[in-house]
Amino acid sequence: MYGRTWKLNGNKSKEIRGYLLRKGGIEESPTNPYELWRIKLKGSTFVYYTSGKLYSTQSEEAEEIWKEIDSLVGDNLDLSKDYFIGFDEVGKGEVFGPIITCGVLIKRDYISQIPSELKTPDTKKSHDFEYWGRILSIINKHISDVFFYAIDLIQPREIDRFNINQLLDLSYTKLIKRLMEGLPLGVEARVVIDDYGVGEGLKKFLEKESKESNFEYIFAIDSEDKFLEVKLASLIAKAHRERILKFLQETYGIPRNLIKGNMSNKKLELFLVNYSHIDSWFIRKSFGNKVKKEKPSFYNLISEEGKFRCFFCGKENNEAFLRNYKFVCPFCDKEMKDLDLAMKYHSGVIKVDKESFEPILEVIKNSHLLDGFGFVVDHALKGYFIYYENIGRILTLDKPPSKYITSRVKGDVVVFSLFRNVDNI
Repeated sequence: MYGRTWKLNGNKSKEIRGYLLRKGGIEESPTNPYELWRIKLKGSTFVYYTSGKLYSTQSEEAEEIWKEIDSLVGDNLDLSKDYFIGFDEVGKGEVFGPIITCGVLIKRDYISQIPSELKTPDTKKSHDFEYWGRILSIINKHISDVFFYAIDLIQPREIDRFNINQLLDLSYTKLIKRLMEGLPLGVEARVVIDDYGVGEGLKKFLEKESKESNFEYIFAIDSEDKFLEVKLASLIAKAHRERILKFLQETYGIPRNLIKGNMSNKKLELFLVNYSHIDSWFIRKSFGNKVKKEKPSFYNLISEEGKFRCFFCGKENNEAFLRNYKFVCPFCDKEMKDLDLAMKYHSGVIKVDKESFEPILEVIKNSHLLDGFGFVVDHALKGYFIYYENIGRILTLDKPPSKYITSRVKGDVVVFSLFRNVDNI
């Protein structure tokens, strides 16, 4: 739980001051020359400064007041910040395809240059695939070092087994690290995450980060309606997911009017009863089943130092072996179940060289072990991965982040190692 900050002009400050007093706020005397007014309400102290900043101290009771202030302020851009970073996800309640999480970074100077087409769309409104294709094209034309994004895939097989919100915590932790890694030291940034029910693990991570940086972290319900950076994250995630759904519909013969449905749709429910496919990896099977989901404890299979842990022999190693579509311990040769998921959420990006290309592609073709990973491949080899990217099984990247996974062939195994590229930090 954190306090909140808004940037206001004179007229807006009068409007919000009046609103706080009408809600029963008690006015207090300013405590220093930089304060224009102070109001106590719902366990929080609201302080408006000569700089134009309004600050509210942390209080769970004040959340409804914060929401109203957000709506009064609008996009709520505190232009004292150097960067704005927003996160949102789409596909959480739908049957087909992965959940897509997205993080967007915008440098303050670029805000005025963001095309109006990207500021105005309603991501909750239904549009055809062609519309989202155009949006994605506009987005990609404007990607630069002052406006860029990263996405992640949470696959149906994960959602069926694990708690969704805890998977979102892990996905956002990974994306936050990836977006922050190239920022100059000492910059001020606002980080807004749409509040899906953020868990303690992510909150502790952000609390630690906030002590070591000039970052303000905000969790907000319906944040895409209040924060431009979250609206853009939602828009980009939606555009990518719509592209995936288009290919899923065409590849697996799903009616266009059902591909975006959830289980409240009776026609979709009837369709699924009669639908069969040899590989239904893209369909969630846990809808309507009251099954207790697992905690994603697989994350502990990799240590903070980046070593792979074997729960059978208890040893740690810098390398993991992939043989016959299974990860095995280099010491005891026992299968290291769920190590793929640990690798996916610790880094999730595999750099593929010409030597490891064929065995990795074979794994992608014949299993789902590496679903959800991003792959950095030579441009000449990228075409082999495009089909799997189009249907939402994997991602491809032009360059690796600072923390990625290397791959090489050694006899009958593919050897994976976590690598940290300090030049990218």
